[in-house]
Formats: sequence, C-alpha cells, structure tokens
Amino acid sequence: MSSVNMDEKVTLVNLAPWEVAFNKLESVGHVIIPPKGKVRVTTRSEVMAQVSNNNNLIGGIDELGSHATVYIDDAETRKMLEFDTDSKKQMILTKEVVAKIFELKTFSTFKKRIEEYVVTRCEKRNLMDYIKELGINEYDKIVFCQEHCKFDFL
Repeated sequence: MSSVNMDEKVTLVNLAPWEVAFNKLESVGHVIIPPKGKVRVTTRSEVMAQVSNNNNLIGGIDELGSHATVYIDDAETRKMLEFDTDSKKQMILTKEVVAKIFELKTFSTFKKRIEEYVVTRCEKRNLMDYIKELGINEYDKIVFCQEHCKFDFL
C-alpha cells in the first residue's frame, strides 16, 4: 500500500464566472482563483483542511463536493474526501451534463434533472451560459430554466 503525499500540490478549478478566494488554514495567506481559472498552489492537506472546516466553495452543499464552486482537479484527493467513489461521481454541472439534460424527452424528467443539478448561484449562471454556448433552441425548457435560475440571458 503506497502512502499519499499530503504536501503534493493540487490544482483547484474555479467553475464560477467570477473570482473566488478563501483564507489558507495551514499557512499564512489566501488563495485567489480567477473566473473560470485554475491555480496549482494549494497542498493536498490544505484542501482536506478546507473541506473539514466547511469551506462550501470546495466541499459543496453537502461536504461531499456536490454543487461545489471550486473543483479539485486531483482524482486521489477527491477519492480521499469521498467526493468520488466506485458507485458515484462528484455532482458538477458541466456543458456536457447540460447537453444530456436537454436531450431528455419528457418535460417532467427534464425539470427534475434541472432542479437536481442546478442549485447554487454559480450553477444557475453557468446553466444560462451553457444554453447559449450550446445553441439550444427549445423554448419551453429555456423558459423553465430562466424561471428556475431567476436569470435572463446576458
């Protein structure tokens, strides 16, 4: 059994279209991640400490990474935090997920998936951006998304 290096640098990805920042817990300073940007300055132990101390940007709304604003781009760390297991993956809204949701045939299933995947302000904003980027043209579904997100297209 190999040991995990807790001092190894881990890349964090900001999923939000705005800058996010948080204070470091294990050293002096803070981490600032630009909109839709990445930083590789944080150690694995710092990320673990952030989640343990209820940093919802990384830990999400359930401390299992669901609906997180900052994605840990390190499979080993996500596995250690139980964000990813053999039976489930971390719930993150991506352009690919949005495309699959819009492929659903029944409106009730579509509505359920949107309500399941789109919870935070970051996800709501990203959903509207992904709809535009994907060129989706399904009026009823788009209207539901606008009402759910309380955002219009920018």
